[in-house]
Amino acid sequence: MTGTTESNTTMDATQLDAMLASIEELPSIPETLIEILKIIDDPDSSPSDLADVVRLDAPLMAKILRLANSPYYSSRGDLSDINRCVSVLGYRTVRQVAICVTVATSLVSAVSRAQGRLDYRELWRHSVVTGAIAKHLARIVGYQDPEEIFTAGLLHDMGKFVLEIYAPEAYDRAILMRSESQCRLVDIETETFGCDHTTIGGAFARSWRFPELMATCFESHHIEMTPEKAVDRSAHAAALVALADYLANTMEPSRSDLGFDPRLCNPVALHSAADIPVKTIEDNLSSIRDEIIRASAFLDMG
Repeated sequence: MTGTTESNTTMDATQLDAMLASIEELPSIPETLIEILKIIDDPDSSPSDLADVVRLDAPLMAKILRLANSPYYSSRGDLSDINRCVSVLGYRTVRQVAICVTVATSLVSAVSRAQGRLDYRELWRHSVVTGAIAKHLARIVGYQDPEEIFTAGLLHDMGKFVLEIYAPEAYDRAILMRSESQCRLVDIETETFGCDHTTIGGAFARSWRFPELMATCFESHHIEMTPEKAVDRSAHAAALVALADYLANTMEPSRSDLGFDPRLCNPVALHSAADIPVKTIEDNLSSIRDEIIRASAFLDMG
């Protein structure tokens, strides 16, 4: 079913869940991802447990091996077994790659079938660029798990994919209205659907049993940042993704309208919340651009 909901009220959690459940074209959580998330939640799990799960999903394993041998991770060309991938790249890296590949393949395939006018390939390119920048920012500030931030950045706009699947024509009108009105896209989305893509992203992440930190990043990357350093891990992760999203839009502008307007952003607050001065970004521009180029291995996820 494709929805055409128009609402001037904000949805609550129950209504959000009902909306997600009503979208017949929206893929259900893949069994492989369920098992991967179980492993992440199990303190007694081991890298071999992850390898065993991935090995049972041949298409997923093939994509992980391709990415593992890409310049973004190793350029070795000899990682032909998932156990060796885990030992060379590390357990955290492989599990995050598995999450990214599983979710991206499902969502990109579904949105391509929706036949809307949103340039979903450009949206995915923006997602990849955001993920690459977010990972580099995480390294700059010494965040304990840069791969986690890469995943959060890569999937931060999953709510846009969901809205495109849900109501492609209405979403196209919302983006056009944003351009004509000079309002924030999240405000237009809320007026049209009763929720914005960040709220949908968080709800979808929880329905797919993602770690709460991920859901927080998805639903907080457009919240008005205060010009203060984020004080806890989830808030800092969200701040890093928000800054990466802004930098992705300004360093690598989208080739089609995805709803971004730099005049409606507060870069000072974004830099402050992430605890990364503008000068630090300027000093790292070359390495950030290199990171973006290497991350292009993630572009073909359909």
